[in-house]
Amino acid sequence: MRRTPRPTDKQIASWYPRLFRTALRISGSVEDASDLTQEAFCKALNKWDQFNGKSLPTSWLHRILVNCARDLARRNKVRRAEPLEPWALTAISARQGRFGDRLIAKEKLEHLRGEIERLPTSLRQVFVIVVLDGYTYREAADLLDVPAGTIGWQMNEARKRLYCAMRQRFPED
Repeated sequence: MRRTPRPTDKQIASWYPRLFRTALRISGSVEDASDLTQEAFCKALNKWDQFNGKSLPTSWLHRILVNCARDLARRNKVRRAEPLEPWALTAISARQGRFGDRLIAKEKLEHLRGEIERLPTSLRQVFVIVVLDGYTYREAADLLDVPAGTIGWQMNEARKRLYCAMRQRFPED
């Protein structure tokens, strides 16, 4: 097995922002995201000799991050996640086009934020990774260590739940 050289400080610095954004979108909390990102980097660097080089180092790091987030969710099962940051929903709305005037758009985004928060953890994680972070189903499957079909089902279920919730609140759209 070919050893992959340890990353340089410059590489780590370039990977950190994307890993942190993913952690923030998964956890919904700046504090948790910071802890998760640091924990993921520590685990990765401590076990760098186990990195097989079959994927990109960033994919491996994201997989470690997702596992750290799962562990945190298990530890804090009774704790409710903080709301998604406003910029996260702006990214969603930008992809969906304009909702109409600003007041209605704001109300819809707030409702969507709440519905995303109410998704079960597994659906919320997949939704964040695919929709907000832009990973493909295959990449998300690799990150979460599940079959791609599971990602497809979870995305379908998340979208269906969000669609139903939005139609129920805003039937005119």
